[in-house]
Amino acid sequence: MNAFSVKVKGLDFLEKRIKTAHIKIAEQYTKIIDESVIEIARLAETRVPIGKTSRLKGSIGYTLYNVASGASVYASMHYAPYVEFGTGQKYGIPSYPNINRSKLEAYAFTFKRKKEVIGRPYKPFMFNSYSEVYTKMLSRLRKIKI
Repeated sequence: MNAFSVKVKGLDFLEKRIKTAHIKIAEQYTKIIDESVIEIARLAETRVPIGKTSRLKGSIGYTLYNVASGASVYASMHYAPYVEFGTGQKYGIPSYPNINRSKLEAYAFTFKRKKEVIGRPYKPFMFNSYSEVYTKMLSRLRKIKI
């Protein structure tokens, strides 16, 4: 009777790669999110309407990703949402691809009910920047390999 045997080489390499995969994936994931957060902030800075002082533009910032709190992009001036969403009921809110309109609408209308400034049109700069970069970020995250 003929003997048949197979010898598999490279399993040690594969085993090592599998053991460290979660670390490499987390590193790539974090890098992509951090780059996206920075891109959103920079894009928002280019889109924000420049007023008399440019304080709104200067208030745009970000925090990089960490497991406990995620990542964020923000505009710290108190009037930022009034610029983003407008004021009063006349103008509605802008439409942003990739963002759940019903959830955003509830948030946006909290700023439209204020009586101090009525009837200002929206001038989006933050959420449209997020919406634009979000799709690219997801595409990059899907391509992560070990």
